Amino acid sequence: METAFRQLFFDACTNAIKWGPGLLIALVMLYGLYRLIHSIGLKIVGALEKPTTALMMQAQSMDKLTGSIQTFVGRDQSEHREIIILQKVILQQIENLRGDRDGRDEKRTI
Repeated sequence: METAFRQLFFDACTNAIKWGPGLLIALVMLYGLYRLIHSIGLKIVGALEKPTTALMMQAQSMDKLTGSIQTFVGRDQSEHREIIILQKVILQQIENLRGDRDGRDEKRTI
């Protein structure tokens, strides 16, 4: 096992010597690319925080609006029920008045 690692190390060193300065340039380029991507990635993440916060605030306001609409609809339904009940009461009163009036008219004709 130790000989396999030693052989791998020597092969890597031999290939590095064969590649010479090209390997060093490639490593420097890779490092620079990493730094560039890392810094741009941080800027992108920072830029995405503001829209995320705005969307979160909008979702909260939509949730409050939904609650407000539900309250309004519930109150409107109860008012609608009250109106229907009042209309029934008024109808009964009108019918009672008609009944009283019809009874008086019959007495007058006799």
